[in-house]
Amino acid sequence: MDSGGFVTARDRQDESECSKRQKCSQGEEDRISNLPDFIIGHILTFLCFKDAIRTSVLSQRWIYMWTYITKLCLNDSNIYLRNKTTFINFVCRMLLHLNASNINEFHLLLEEKYDPYIIGQLISLVSNKKIKVISLLSHNECSISCYPIFKCQSLEKLELAMGHSIIQFPSFVCLSSLTALYLVAIRSPMKITCYSSNQSKELTLKFPVLRDYISCDCIWLDVKRVTIDAPLLEKVIIERQWDYSSNVSHAEIEIRASYVTNYLYRSYVSSETTLLDAAHVAEASISLSDDSKVNMSGQELKIFVRKLFNINNLKGLILQV
Repeated sequence: MDSGGFVTARDRQDESECSKRQKCSQGEEDRISNLPDFIIGHILTFLCFKDAIRTSVLSQRWIYMWTYITKLCLNDSNIYLRNKTTFINFVCRMLLHLNASNINEFHLLLEEKYDPYIIGQLISLVSNKKIKVISLLSHNECSISCYPIFKCQSLEKLELAMGHSIIQFPSFVCLSSLTALYLVAIRSPMKITCYSSNQSKELTLKFPVLRDYISCDCIWLDVKRVTIDAPLLEKVIIERQWDYSSNVSHAEIEIRASYVTNYLYRSYVSSETTLLDAAHVAEASISLSDDSKVNMSGQELKIFVRKLFNINNLKGLILQV
């Protein structure tokens, strides 16, 4: 381009782009395509899943790059997947093709109501991927069996947030890598029970490295005793917004964790009994909402709470009625 003997910035840009095209035409690959598969997969994780799959049309090298993504966040309200059948088929095909050694997190948000068997199949596929984080959130009834999840020894964080659902636990659970367990009800209490074949109605949950345990509006249905064995547990939060003590069976919940440092219990006085060795608790807040306890004096109520929760050496207890 003639510009009176001077080379303009636009000329330099055109020459640079032309040079890049010439290099590509000569077979030179771009730097991103030269990266290892797992690094490209990690980069694609920051895209929405649909866009990550679209990269398969870039070149022969990129056809299966999307299968190396490390985090999945799926929502059935996605504008492209509004049909329930389309959504389930899409998720199943995607899980079957993903590279199992690279998946770290799986987040599934369900707005619609699904057949429990179908959700169970999805859970089985995810649990077989040696995954580290599983988060299932459903605004509608979504009763499931957690047996496949509790076979996944690579699992480090489990979050079940369900609405008006029944969650089935095996009578014995041992997850050696789990550090956080969140059981949260949405809109209405979430019921947790064991398999019907369990005659003793006792659950034993062993989590050797668990640090955080949160239970919000969860009912232990038809369970006599729940033992949570977590020697490294540091934080315990138990909250209930509804008074459902009159329509559930009594359950004794024992938390075997001697080194809990942060404890929050906010609930109605229900038929459930929580036993916690709180000798090392540094911060504790216990809030009871029950008209039947209002006529007790503050000292009597504090003795009641200390006995109920096995709190003998706790200092600075915050007690609200």
